Amino acid sequence: MYGVLKKMIGINLDLKTVWKYLVCFVLLITQAYVAAEESNVRYQTIENNQLVGRLWLPDTDKLSPAVLLLGGSGGGYENQDAEWLSLSGFVVLNVRYFGSKNLPENLVNVPIEYFNTALSWLDNHKLVKKGAIGIFGHSKGTEAAILTSYYNPLVKAVVVRSPSSVVWAGPGWAGFNESSWSWGGEPLDYHSVGLIDGAVWLSRIIRDKKLIKTRQMFENALDDKNSVNSAMLPVENINANLLLLSGKDDQQWPSTAMADTLVSILDDSNVDFNYKHIAFDNAGHRPGRLSETNDTFANGGTVQGNIEAHKRTKAVVKEFFDKNLR
Repeated sequence: MYGVLKKMIGINLDLKTVWKYLVCFVLLITQAYVAAEESNVRYQTIENNQLVGRLWLPDTDKLSPAVLLLGGSGGGYENQDAEWLSLSGFVVLNVRYFGSKNLPENLVNVPIEYFNTALSWLDNHKLVKKGAIGIFGHSKGTEAAILTSYYNPLVKAVVVRSPSSVVWAGPGWAGFNESSWSWGGEPLDYHSVGLIDGAVWLSRIIRDKKLIKTRQMFENALDDKNSVNSAMLPVENINANLLLLSGKDDQQWPSTAMADTLVSILDDSNVDFNYKHIAFDNAGHRPGRLSETNDTFANGGTVQGNIEAHKRTKAVVKEFFDKNLR
């Protein structure tokens, strides 16, 4: 191989130099391939003074139902969910709601009106079927999903994965005395983990920097019933059918217990919409992935448990949105 390369390039190079050229060549090819992959993205970027997000379109010219996709407290995009939802035939608008241009800097007093704007934008899109919009919220985004459904009758179906049952305080929930959400310019009632547990949590992040389990901290905070009750999400007053999904081994917060709390409220209320909670065995906060060594927070669950939960999530969510939006 070395002799062939020498003849091809016509230069007398040592083996080490040839190896360096080969490595550079492979890197260039790899980068070109990645660039080609990235240039073939299936979403459109939406950035204006009203919305920041990504619009994923199904492969059809027919009118389709739409889903407003809301991620968690990380503030980024949910590309994996957006992709399989669009491949399932839905127009998907995945919005950011803080930490970007024209948006609140932090997850504090984010106006619910912002999500109303996103719903109106979707409802007026030329490829969206009128009256066929749902919301899919993950983790912190489940608070926004339920609150938006309470304030906006455009929402016909709601999916909350790894849900909260209350409005938690702002960034990190670590003793910050500010609400995550606002309505009409006024902060909504919220619940905090408290200064002590919050300080312990922050110290662990500073010390360990990865795979922090915060579930116990939230479980402790939920014992303060007076504060919890005032910050409870108004799930009984939404105007849409509801699907709740949780992993029983969620290590970020007790999503199964909080989903059960929401179901209990609905059981005790005379609601005129359908609701269902599916709790996955051996699954964590985000089914479909395990904790990685460079993560800050532990996910929970087993390899097989998360794989199965992710597979079932895609199936039941598609079935739910098909039934309620088509």
